Amino acid sequence: MIGNDIVDLEFAKCNSRWQEQRFLDKLFNTDEQDFIRSDDQQFQNIWRLWTMKESVYKITSRAGGRVRFNPKDFKCAVINSIQGRVFYKNVSVSTFTKTHQKFIQTTAFLKSQWTSKIFQFSSADYNAQHSESVRHASKAYAAYKNVPNKSVTIIKNPTGIPQFYINGEVQKEQLSLTHHGHYGACAFNVLKS
Repeated sequence: MIGNDIVDLEFAKCNSRWQEQRFLDKLFNTDEQDFIRSDDQQFQNIWRLWTMKESVYKITSRAGGRVRFNPKDFKCAVINSIQGRVFYKNVSVSTFTKTHQKFIQTTAFLKSQWTSKIFQFSSADYNAQHSESVRHASKAYAAYKNVPNKSVTIIKNPTGIPQFYINGEVQKEQLSLTHHGHYGACAFNVLKS
């Protein structure tokens, strides 16, 4: 299973209450708040933990249908600058975080073979961004499967989770799409031949 999340750091700086203690208390436990304050990268640390939680939430939603998202139920442990783990109930999920000066993106995964792609949008319109995300994911998947772009479609299943189709046939690889501000990302698991 796979999930991913991205935060546009400029957009988050302008559109969140990240500096308020109430905001931190609502989203992060004491250990996570200690990590946030552990160095001079507090802003980036907040959004790294947030993307870790959100990406694992997407996995739990995929596994058990719609799960109520309570951020404190997802407990983060940072291993190093890119690796982490999130604990939810009795499950431990690995995460991989890409930190850039303009965005932070995390992919959560249960199997180690996966790929992700980050892209910048040409439009600030939400609907246009969704369409562009689907195009980027379709193109990346077509390249992976070595098929023409036009043969790949992405359709949400009844629970709202996007799935790949080739020539109308559902595929086994799982897809996670995300977008925020001016950035988007897709991640999908890579199956062994």
